[in-house]
Amino acid sequence: MKYFILFVAMSIIALSAKAQSIDYYKLHDQVKESSITHKYSRHSDIEPLVKKLANHADFEVTHLGNSVQGRSINLVKWGAGERTVLLWSQMHGDEPTATMALMDIFRLLEHGAPDFDAIREKLHREVTLLFIPMLNPDGAQVYERRNAVGVDLNRDALRLTNPEARILKQVRDEYNPLFGFNLHDQSRFYGAGIDGDPVAIAFLAPAYNHEKDVNDVRLRAMQLIGALNDVLEPYIPGRIAKYDDTFEPRAFGDNIQKWGTSTILVESGGYPDDNDNQYLRKLNFVLLMEAFESIASDSYATYDEADYEAIPFNRGNGVHDLMVKNAMVQIGDLSFTLDLAWRNERLTDVGDLSTTTGYDVFDADGYTIRKLSGSDQQGTFVSPGGNPILLLENKDGHRGIITNGRIFWLD
Repeated sequence: MKYFILFVAMSIIALSAKAQSIDYYKLHDQVKESSITHKYSRHSDIEPLVKKLANHADFEVTHLGNSVQGRSINLVKWGAGERTVLLWSQMHGDEPTATMALMDIFRLLEHGAPDFDAIREKLHREVTLLFIPMLNPDGAQVYERRNAVGVDLNRDALRLTNPEARILKQVRDEYNPLFGFNLHDQSRFYGAGIDGDPVAIAFLAPAYNHEKDVNDVRLRAMQLIGALNDVLEPYIPGRIAKYDDTFEPRAFGDNIQKWGTSTILVESGGYPDDNDNQYLRKLNFVLLMEAFESIASDSYATYDEADYEAIPFNRGNGVHDLMVKNAMVQIGDLSFTLDLAWRNERLTDVGDLSTTTGYDVFDADGYTIRKLSGSDQQGTFVSPGGNPILLLENKDGHRGIITNGRIFWLD
């Protein structure tokens, strides 16, 4: 009888958990902030959204200080739980994806959504969320990485020379959060692992010393990343990676880990046909909401360091915009089979590129390729760095022009 009672109890718990689960991927389309439509948002676009939260009973908005050029930096606080989570976005002004997602999270927490009430109540009871959206508003104003002094704020954790860096340190020290989310964008030309697809989302549990030791603080970050990897894998299979964890003594992520907050770096990379990062915005919304739930319930603790280590490394120089593979080039009496690659409308590389991939890949086996214009050094076919105009043609007369990193088919 006792086993039957235990079975019934476990079934009720499972059904209760299922009833309270929510599909954040689908929900995002319903709740996203409609006034933010592209990635080039500035301080003037988000400040009204932040300030109006002060009128909601569940939010506190605090003016923390100003940037070098006098733009306000604010703290948005929500929740009353013991587990405190600090999130800061756009430390680099040209990395806006997570800022958009934070505006969507604000809207969800402010207005709610169908079937979200029970989860919202649990989150409010179990966690306290601290948001610093757009830490570098001066850089965002001109869509540049560094602040108005020309400093990379992510290398100012020791000297704290700049007001933006001092603000972040002040909040970290005042609240001593359990978790911290360092929200960034990375180049869209990273590949997942040795020869994998372009990376959409990359993670890192930063090291806190040169030895890359794993203490309880860093282990918590690894465990939560393991959980988030499972959350995202169905949406971006093979497009998740992790950064190399070489210790950088000046970086905020490494130091905040060192100071006792389990820190997770999130880097939004690239996704096909997502030039304005709207799909990556959705993924950030999903992973952060799922992270809050996991922290509230401690469910991340079922993961271990091995789950984190199994995520492939983030490989630089592994992806191009366009790749043309196996094309035949004729120069005098000699013939060559070459791969060619482009990034940002410029020819990037020529030769054996079999270990790299691209957002657009064309297998030109059976095609010849020749230069129509765009002279390089005399006696050469093409040289990386230029933008030659090339003709692709096969024996059936199927032809295309390659220019500005795109193939334009003529028939």
